[in-house]
Amino acid sequence: MGNLGMKLKGTKALTEQMHLKCNEDEKYWMADACEELGRRFKGMGIGDLHRRSCIKASGLELFLEIIALWEKDEIMIKPALRALLHLIPAEGACEHLLEMGGRDVIDRAMNAHKEEPNIKGDGTKIMYALLGKGAFVAMKDVKRVGKAIEYGVPLSVAETIQVDNGKKKKKFVEVDEELDHDQVRGQKVGVLKVVTSMKKFSHDLKVQIGGIETMMLLARKGLNPRDVVAVDGIEALVAAMTAYPKSYQVQWRGCATITDFCDNMAVCSELGKRGAVTVVMNAYERFADQKDVRQQALWAMAGLSKIDHCKERMEELQLKILLYKLILIPIKSPGTMIDVVVPLRFHQIYTHEDLELAANPPKKNMYDIKAAEKKALDKKGKQKPAFGTVDDFFVGGEPGLVDW
Repeated sequence: MGNLGMKLKGTKALTEQMHLKCNEDEKYWMADACEELGRRFKGMGIGDLHRRSCIKASGLELFLEIIALWEKDEIMIKPALRALLHLIPAEGACEHLLEMGGRDVIDRAMNAHKEEPNIKGDGTKIMYALLGKGAFVAMKDVKRVGKAIEYGVPLSVAETIQVDNGKKKKKFVEVDEELDHDQVRGQKVGVLKVVTSMKKFSHDLKVQIGGIETMMLLARKGLNPRDVVAVDGIEALVAAMTAYPKSYQVQWRGCATITDFCDNMAVCSELGKRGAVTVVMNAYERFADQKDVRQQALWAMAGLSKIDHCKERMEELQLKILLYKLILIPIKSPGTMIDVVVPLRFHQIYTHEDLELAANPPKKNMYDIKAAEKKALDKKGKQKPAFGTVDDFFVGGEPGLVDW
């Protein structure tokens, strides 16, 4: 297939011409052009030059448009997928394809041609290539949302923020009232993207760390921290801390984020309901040699203690005994060194007597317990036997029933 004029055209010129002819009337010419480009993309030498030329002429956008337009047409889908398969080895191609929603477009085309082995084979190879780059793209989205929250700008403006000489500088146009409104809506969309990325790439540590950092920025500078609760962000945060219990970065950032969220009482209550108490207490115990994590965990505990049910849960996990070791042991043994600072909140809600009683409860006297049990039985009086044994209940009988 193909013609001499098509073969003589350069890759960039041919790609630009395909943009102009992307319609139903030119379907067969487009199919020939896809096959011609697919042949050029093969190989690592001259093929790489053809791939770069095609991408510069918006070739990735072109192939996605072709696949979406002729989704159910086997004549077009087969050469388009084959050409795209040979195009994605170019640097940055997979990432850009994912950013444009290429995964969904290709998935729909594959579902429309389940019985065609060539389409299924090429589509599967492309999906595998995209899968390996998915976490990278997710991380870019997470960073963009973090910039938007940190500098208080809409998502569309966050791309223009740059870092020079290690210092963050605001390099964007002044936003107007319409963009300010977009900032509110954009933050909700951004938080949803972050949480979705954390759930989708739970196996990728970098995505989890980036997601938690973005949540921490939201808690400190965000317009409405409740947006995190609305999109199940609390569950994603707790899940990350649970999945990476030995990661210093995840645990420290997670505890810091929980501490900041506790300034909002509604969010603090949701944290307690979704398991934040357990992960914070576990972080303190697990990082016995890491002062920073233990200190941050203590701040998080102090924040959670503002809610009654959170405080009760922490007491079930031996919070009072932990505080006894941090507060009373140094008083009793002046030489004992404590490398963390106990938050003032705990000094306000617990007295020394409360902590002493929790750590050293009075011993129970067994004789007193037995005496109390006997006294309780005496109050009830004698009970009727379960199996009708003759005893004092039947000795007197009922007067008048038998006359001797």
